[in-house]
Amino acid sequence: MHLSRRTVLAGLASLGLAPLIRATSSTPTPASEVITPEPGAKTFRIGVPAKALTTDPAVTNDVETHRLARQVYQTLIGVDEETGETIPQLAADWTVSDNGREVVFELEPDLTFHDGTELTADVVVDNFQRWGTADKMLGSQLDDLGRLPFSNVFGGFTSEDACLLETVEATGQLEVTVTLRSPVTNLIAALTHPAFSITSPASWAEFDAALADGLPLIPLAGTGPYRWGALDGATIHLDAVDAEHDVEVFSVPNLHERLYGLSTKQLDVFDGVSPAVLRELVQSGYQVLLRDPLAVLYLGINQAHPVLANLHVRQAVAHALYRTDMVDTLHLDGSYVAHQFNPPSLLERTDDVVTYNADASRAADLLAVSGYDGEPIEFWYPTGAERVYMTQPQKLFAHLSGRLTAAGFNIVAKPVPWTDGTYMRSVLGKTTGRGLHLFGRNFFVRDALYVLADLFEYPNKEFGWDNPAVTQALTAARTEEDPQLRTALLQRVEAAISLDIPAVPLTFPITALASGHGVGFYPISPVLDEQYVRVRLTD
Repeated sequence: MHLSRRTVLAGLASLGLAPLIRATSSTPTPASEVITPEPGAKTFRIGVPAKALTTDPAVTNDVETHRLARQVYQTLIGVDEETGETIPQLAADWTVSDNGREVVFELEPDLTFHDGTELTADVVVDNFQRWGTADKMLGSQLDDLGRLPFSNVFGGFTSEDACLLETVEATGQLEVTVTLRSPVTNLIAALTHPAFSITSPASWAEFDAALADGLPLIPLAGTGPYRWGALDGATIHLDAVDAEHDVEVFSVPNLHERLYGLSTKQLDVFDGVSPAVLRELVQSGYQVLLRDPLAVLYLGINQAHPVLANLHVRQAVAHALYRTDMVDTLHLDGSYVAHQFNPPSLLERTDDVVTYNADASRAADLLAVSGYDGEPIEFWYPTGAERVYMTQPQKLFAHLSGRLTAAGFNIVAKPVPWTDGTYMRSVLGKTTGRGLHLFGRNFFVRDALYVLADLFEYPNKEFGWDNPAVTQALTAARTEEDPQLRTALLQRVEAAISLDIPAVPLTFPITALASGHGVGFYPISPVLDEQYVRVRLTD
């Protein structure tokens, strides 16, 4: 989408210039108390690198979907904005039994969803049942979506033997009891993930009916400070329920268009800052808001590919990349080369993790030993969008493919549109043709298990890799209560990945937003818990 004066005027017209009412806390407001916003209130406009794929955060790993979900929905457990610790949200309190197998949640009273449905224990039970049966709901689409958060946290869906969730019961009007087959380590922290947003069952019917045609953009009802407004493709409107301003979220895939939108005051903030525009931002007096490096960018390797099935070829790939140059030229200061998939703040790297330093001669020698004879290798990268952890993917591809070519690889460029989930489906759901691909993950949960289990616990089409020892270690770590033993299991997994090389971790990138002169405060968060109700506009 191109930002222009016409874009802004159209957005204002669609909003009717009718933002909001009053500033309060993010505690949900009963429907009977909601006040219709008065004309003339402010609108916060943010430019993001890609469109949200859907309105239900439980059925996707999409960063942009989860970004919006945090505004409209709420979870049982929240995150303290200052400390990052877990705090009450829809659950006023919770208790965990001595054996760790039973968790009782006491819900906040007198809360209603945007559709008027009352928050009760039965509603929460229905949400757990919906998450746990998402595999049935999605059918064959599940293969194209990657590991969904419910399966990741509980070890599987409720129909699978590996699932650790035994029952979820309403043991009172506002009391929910969750019973586990085995304790899930860090369960409370995991439930802060936006995929565990509580939505009104009365709002599910239309969304569920549309799932047969792909993930829809059909509103569900939440309890957050915003409700869904117009969903106009590349522009999504959020109407304030309990906030100072409405919100417009513009999908602007091009970095320089996002900068233009900020400089012409068509945007208040844009996400996805890269070094290419940093100097101009600083010279113009804009504030650049840096997040701590809680994301990982990686080069995926498809071991189902006849050439890349050879370990020597994969080792050659790892040695050919010159990741330090890539980080220095294409990422913000503070980003650093990744030698494993968890940053040190989550999991200390051990000497058992093999590091592949840049060495073109070593890469060429490995190719010679492998018998590689110049067979073409397709390198897939996304177009038409950027990611928070991956700005300007075409430049990343050019840098990495240049290094691979110099080492002796025959690299074939394969640009694939990100639009409407095409790239994600192509990478996660197909093995034919693809050799290498760019992808990454944001850490929504401060747990070293989460990304490892997401990517590597079970065989999948992204990597064509199966390591039973890794599966066993990750399964054990999910329930291991001794912190030292759990850390050892996860370090063992990182070491195994570095030996087999189903993917090469490239960098832990510093991600950043640019803030315009009319923004007094933006709630920056390394886990992307950036709630727009807390934004303060000065103009």
